[in-house]
Amino acid sequence: MSPPIQINDLLVTRNGTTICDIPELTIDCGMCLGIQGINGSGKSTLLRVLAGLESEFSGRVDIPEVYTPVGFVQQSPFLFKGTVQTNLLYGAKARNVDQAQDKAEEIATLLEIHSLLNRDVKDLSGGEKRRIALGRTIILSPSLLLLDEPFAEMDSNGIELVCRYLRELQMTHSTTLIIASPTPLPDSLAPDRIVTIG
Repeated sequence: MSPPIQINDLLVTRNGTTICDIPELTIDCGMCLGIQGINGSGKSTLLRVLAGLESEFSGRVDIPEVYTPVGFVQQSPFLFKGTVQTNLLYGAKARNVDQAQDKAEEIATLLEIHSLLNRDVKDLSGGEKRRIALGRTIILSPSLLLLDEPFAEMDSNGIELVCRYLRELQMTHSTTLIIASPTPLPDSLAPDRIVTIG
């Protein structure tokens, strides 16, 4: 059995203000963990720490090698200029992912964005952009997938679609999934555990 991610006495401060304070948190390999809390409670900061994007903190954050690569879809995901297909393939081409085009086609079908592949990203809705950012990250087959408010701006169909895909991804590939949200997560996602911070 793979070792868990272990967090102890994590403290992140800015200008004397505490923005994330987690005394202890254990995240088992392969689980789906929901992180809840009001805006400003430190959810996004926690994900940034886990993603390696936040280095100014005290405490211990132990992430074993089994959790790499890490995929992180931020609260306001950035898309590159160009088409949906260009965005889906961006990271995969940069990292020389095998059969990148086939994987992009498969993900586009599962996330129901196949009809958007040739569309310019500037013409998309907020929910469509989030699905594309998710697809672009998943094509890299992350062992640890961090999602910051992934259901914002999505309609009920988009939420159901993404939840179904995330659960399938987790079960099929043993991906450890951590989702931050200020509101309760959809029932269809059925997280293994929910932690409230702040």
